[in-house]
Amino acid sequence: MSYNNNMEDEDYLIEDIFSNLNKKKKVKSGKKGNRGENGLCKILTERFKKPFSRVVGSGARTSQVNLSEEAKLILTGDISVPRNFKFSIESKHGYSSIDFCNVLENGNKTIEDFMEQVSKDARSINRKPLLCWKKDRMAWVAFLKKNDLPNYKDYAYHFCYNDWVAISLKQLLTKEDDFFLEKI
Repeated sequence: MSYNNNMEDEDYLIEDIFSNLNKKKKVKSGKKGNRGENGLCKILTERFKKPFSRVVGSGARTSQVNLSEEAKLILTGDISVPRNFKFSIESKHGYSSIDFCNVLENGNKTIEDFMEQVSKDARSINRKPLLCWKKDRMAWVAFLKKNDLPNYKDYAYHFCYNDWVAISLKQLLTKEDDFFLEKI
């Protein structure tokens, strides 16, 4: 057996370890969404002392399959909520390119699509829509229909977008349980 020590016969791959030092690591939107949903579930579970959990495959719309009413209640929306919870929840995390200064001038198709999605889900199971959105490194914002939060003007900080109102989720969660939960 002979051993060839001639480097010219070998192919060497030299990795340039310095070329990627300044590149930001991309976060996959699915992982970011899952992280956002799990974070929201933790907040809601702590607040209500009832389990809230992420709906597995929540991006797959339940209207595309024939489900029982019981299954729809569990699988509609991004968050599986207690049976007596009045809201269907859509969770959004990220979307940092949405700028509220521009929204006030021109509206925003992405936000409107979020609102339509949660409204459609809520109608399908006879619940109220609740859109929860967290931009990177920012607090959660809750969007509700104005008629679902009639005293929204009592909140010092809020803004209206068409027939929706946005307030901080932290503020919203200070409301009494009967705002969120049907009596059993």
